[in-house]
Parts: sequence; structure tokens; C-alpha cells
Amino acid sequence: MMNEEKLLTVARYLEGDMELQEKEKFETLVGTDPELQGLLAEYKNVHQTLKMKIAPSEVDQQVNATLSSLNKQYFAGENPITTEVKHTPLVVSLKPYLKWMSVAAVLIISLLVWAPWSANLYEKYAISKEMSVVERGEGNKNNLEMAADLYNAGKFAAAAGILQKEYELKPDNSLVAYYYAVSLIETGSVEGARTILTKIYNGESVFKYDAAYYIALSYIKEKNNQEALAWLAKIPQGTSNYDKAQELTKKLQ
Repeated sequence: MMNEEKLLTVARYLEGDMELQEKEKFETLVGTDPELQGLLAEYKNVHQTLKMKIAPSEVDQQVNATLSSLNKQYFAGENPITTEVKHTPLVVSLKPYLKWMSVAAVLIISLLVWAPWSANLYEKYAISKEMSVVERGEGNKNNLEMAADLYNAGKFAAAAGILQKEYELKPDNSLVAYYYAVSLIETGSVEGARTILTKIYNGESVFKYDAAYYIALSYIKEKNNQEALAWLAKIPQGTSNYDKAQELTKKLQ
């Protein structure tokens, strides 16, 4: 289900537009779908804000009642001077439309603000934008050097193609594995990337906590804050990414 479809489904659920069977099915699905959980929370938050802005307060209602009373007292019926009949103005209630106005507002806010915010959060806290190859040979570049050049130029798909072959030949090479996984995340293949990064995390490589950090980032990219927080919590104090992990944790909570 695409984001737009999920947002509309969430809106229908919270606005009470679902039949009982559909509602029960949706509630079951929410229990296993972190993205839907996030959309529910976001919708409730924005909807409450809109409600505060749109729904009249008690004071507003009192003022309206007073104005209505004055209107009836002084402007209803026939005008004694002009003898022109004052027609009661047509009043159209907006109440039936407020619900879907709020739905539209939530859709706009979520699609134009919330999604880019998550993407920007990933970009802001990404750490592996430079692939370093410690030893470079003379003359023709080897595969790892070519992969590094492509990676550093932001050509992650091309870099992943080379790194995949290197990884298949040397699956225990943590440098190859790590940058191959990051390349996969950058190109949208997060599941395969997490499998590789989890293997690195479970080992004793120097990339151990970098791997945990990037697993968290991969979940942020998918707007799965719960899993992202779980992986950020695995990064211990004293490691290079600890401060960034703490900043991210505060932003996601």
C-alpha cells in the first residue's frame, strides 16, 4: 500500500468512515505495520491542531449567538423606511466538509512536509559519504579503487555493482561488506543491506557500530522509528557515532 493510500485509509479509520469488518481488519494490520502506526500518530497530531483552529471555542459560540440575536432584532423582516423586505441570508453549514478539509490538510502536510523531513534526516545524519581505500596501486586501478571513485562521486548503483562482485569473492572483508551495504541503502535495497550490516554488527570488525548506525538510518529512511530507536540504542558511549545516535534518538522520540 502506497503512502497516499495508507494516509487515506488512516483518515477514514479515524474519521469513523469504516464499516465494522473493515475497521477490525485495519486494526489488526496496524499491529504489524510500523508505518501505519506512525501515520496514525501523525494524523492525530495534525488533526488535533486543525481542530483547535477550525472548531469554535465556547467564547466564539457566545459571540456568534449574540450577533445572531442582534441580527434578528434589528434586521429581520420589513424595513420601515424603505419598505424593502430583508431576505434571510442563505447559510450553508460547513460542518460536513470540515472533516475532509482536515483530511486534505493532513495529506498535504504529510506528503509535502513529513516525508521530506524523514529523507532530510537521513541525509543530515549519514556518515559514510566517503569511501577510503587505504592502499592504492600504481597504474591501472583495481576493482576496489574503481568502486571507491564511483561511490565518492555519488554513483552508488555503479559502485554497488563492483562491490557486489568483491563481496561475493571476499564476504569476510568488512570494508567491502560495509560500503556495499551502504550503497544498497542509497539505491533502495534496504533489506539486503541490513542482512550484511547485521552480520558485521555481530562480528568484531572496526565497522561494528557503524553498521548498527546505518541499520538505524535504513529504518529512518522507511519511517520506522521504533526499529531505528532500537538500533541507535545499541551504539555505546565512547564510539564515534554515539553523539549522532543520541541526537537522532531525541528527534525520533
